Amino acid sequence: MSAATRLVTLFPDRVSPVGRSAVFRPAGLMLFLIVLVGLLVPELQRLSSAPRPSPATIAVAAPASASRHGYRIELAADARGHFAVEASIDGHRLPILVDTGATLVALRLSDARALGLAPLPGDYTVSVSTANGRVAAARVHLRELAVRDVVVNNLDALVLPDAALDTDLLGMNFFNRLSRFEIADRRLILEQ
Repeated sequence: MSAATRLVTLFPDRVSPVGRSAVFRPAGLMLFLIVLVGLLVPELQRLSSAPRPSPATIAVAAPASASRHGYRIELAADARGHFAVEASIDGHRLPILVDTGATLVALRLSDARALGLAPLPGDYTVSVSTANGRVAAARVHLRELAVRDVVVNNLDALVLPDAALDTDLLGMNFFNRLSRFEIADRRLILEQ
């Protein structure tokens, strides 16, 4: 049975003009979120074994300059080819590893607490797989995440136990809110 057939059986009373079911119903949204988390899980598993960047490996950003969309910054890769930057999350600075393979920003519990985010035990409802096995994560909301002058407001993030994640991750939900980003010649360009 194909995925489209399964969707139709979930929504037999809602059929669009092209014969597919309406997926923006609550059950369809839940199915979409389950698939999205399924795509995020392998990436978090791969990255959970990455070393936590030390202040010595944090890339230094070139001075921000005005562009027609706002700001442009360039970040140099470290010796390992990673982009480790110092970010400001809700006014607090912390090192974070750029990961364009991660769907969402992911934070270690200890760093989330330092930011004033304290998920309750019942908030850990998102199941993710890591190198250490399956672990529950909590979805939190960030008011502001900035890399120098490039600022994104109102982002979701996942909080994972420290043992499950070695470093905080800057995921695609940050990059998708920019007007442009590019990785070339060991440099990351961010434009807003």
